[in-house]
Amino acid sequence: MLKLLAGALAGVTLTAPLWDNMWKRPKAPHVSIYDSALYAGQQESNIKRQERAAAAWEPPWYDRCVPENYPRRVHLVIFTPQTRQVTAPVRVPDRSTSLNPLTGKPLRYLIGTDSAGTGHDNEVTEVSYNATAPVKRGISIAYGNLFDERNTGRYGPYLHTSDTAKQYNEGQIDPRGAGWEKNLREQFERRKKQGFEYIELDNPDAYSSRDVIGAMDLAASYGLKIIAKNPLLVKGAVEYVAHPNVYAIIVEKGAGNPREMDALRKKAGKPDLPVWFVAFGSGRSWAGSIADAAKQHRHMGVTYSSAGEYGNAIDIVIPPAERSASAATASAN
Repeated sequence: MLKLLAGALAGVTLTAPLWDNMWKRPKAPHVSIYDSALYAGQQESNIKRQERAAAAWEPPWYDRCVPENYPRRVHLVIFTPQTRQVTAPVRVPDRSTSLNPLTGKPLRYLIGTDSAGTGHDNEVTEVSYNATAPVKRGISIAYGNLFDERNTGRYGPYLHTSDTAKQYNEGQIDPRGAGWEKNLREQFERRKKQGFEYIELDNPDAYSSRDVIGAMDLAASYGLKIIAKNPLLVKGAVEYVAHPNVYAIIVEKGAGNPREMDALRKKAGKPDLPVWFVAFGSGRSWAGSIADAAKQHRHMGVTYSSAGEYGNAIDIVIPPAERSASAATASAN
């Protein structure tokens, strides 16, 4: 019995150190307690860690370093909405009128005289086929003719369907012949050298709108702007007036009234295109009859020549002068 008890005590004595070593963490001075190897296999949390209970092997809380995944301070940027300023809308002047220097000016239609004078400021003067230079003051328009003006025979072949050509002894040039372009180029070159910016091409009603538009395109290549003549007598009048190289309209007796011309320019997309009605001789009563109607529409004027066929120009209706853009803006505000 004594031997059995002595053996048990010996076994306890030998086993106790081993048992104690099983529950104590081995000392490893060269390994930090913050080494990630000590926590291998543990899942790292994305939220703030809870403070662990104090243990003999952990440092006090005030000696610990900030963990790598400790939430960092977030800098907040606060946007303050700006107060929206409400301003009155800016009214832009109508480009079709503000950019057209012919608007609001009376026409001196003097194609029947070679003595057009010096012109006047704020007026438009159209000179004859024989004129060699623009007038010195105001804006000038050169008279041009789709016919052979002097019936020279140099621009054939010719047609014989126009009563106007027969009445004025002018050659009606065939637009399919070589003389058509020759006649136009000679006139355009001469007028460009003389210093003109605008030109009227008379007698368009003797041709199709296609031929007339081709002539206007050719004029544009010379830098010349077109004044349309009696457009309601041309088949395809809307297309004729709508052409971008048309800057005004001249209407003679029997070729339209103010109401018709206003409707035409609106259909052509140019509601403020200047329109001038001209008359001579027996056309005095006609000019008077359309005067009241012309006053009811914007940018229309009426003149009468008492000195034969357009030897002078007497105002019956003067187009109202266009207000300046600044004045229009000021009154609108």
